Amino acid sequence: MLFGVVFFFSCKKDNELHFDMGYTYTPSDVGRYVIYDVDSVIYDGFTRDTIRFKYQLKEYVESVFPDNEGRPSLRIERYVRMHDSVHPYDSIPWTLKNVWYSTRTSTHYERVEDNVRYVKMIFPVNSTQPTWNGNAQNTMGDCEYQFGPVNLKQTIGSMSFDSTAQVIEKIDTNLLYYKSYINTYAKNVGLVSRQVIDVTDNNIVIGVSVLNRIKSGVICKSTINKFGRQ
Repeated sequence: MLFGVVFFFSCKKDNELHFDMGYTYTPSDVGRYVIYDVDSVIYDGFTRDTIRFKYQLKEYVESVFPDNEGRPSLRIERYVRMHDSVHPYDSIPWTLKNVWYSTRTSTHYERVEDNVRYVKMIFPVNSTQPTWNGNAQNTMGDCEYQFGPVNLKQTIGSMSFDSTAQVIEKIDTNLLYYKSYINTYAKNVGLVSRQVIDVTDNNIVIGVSVLNRIKSGVICKSTINKFGRQ
């Protein structure tokens, strides 16, 4: 009987030790970089112009530092190089765009983007997790985030990943607007794609999606092109 009790608690302890919280969806090692291909379309409701931007974005983890609460945080340097129909990307120098920060705790993952702190993910990464307030650390008003499919094998762009997790930051649609903000993360890589659709129309057309009658707004897609260390 004693052996059975010892065996039970031993197995329970082993299971707890091997439980995957999903921390590797947000790598924290210095020197890591990810390059994204970004395709952005802006619909100007005043001029009726459609403006398209294509560029590459590089996020580089430059260092670790203690934030104002003493927590280890990452300095993320973000560089861009604009698309040129004549010159390939590799021949265009990077230009520093801005610096963001991230902090991972045992319960959640924060990113400071343009001086606004967001709760991008909670742990454990699990599709049965309840929603959480992505704006809990700022003053922008509640915004419910939730997990979509997790631990899913998926091809993003030209790259295949054994385990990805989707975070739905916003889905809000009606007859006049369509808003969708979705991030996809891969284990040991981090963010591998982001899709932002935030468009509107001035009139209601029954049976026709706002996506097919856009008057103003933006559609922006970022897709991983390359990752590694430097």
